Amino acid sequence: MQADRWDRALLDDLCDAMADASICGLGQAAPNPIRLVMRHFPDEV
Repeated sequence: MQADRWDRALLDDLCDAMADASICGLGQAAPNPIRLVMRHFPDEV
């Protein structure tokens, strides 16, 4: 988490994979904080 910049495309892919591969609601909801940070604070990611 100490990187100056993160690869947004990679984070999107990881969020999609996590939500699609999980059979439980908790796993499907786990990427929500990352997606919300990328949507509302794009300069921070």
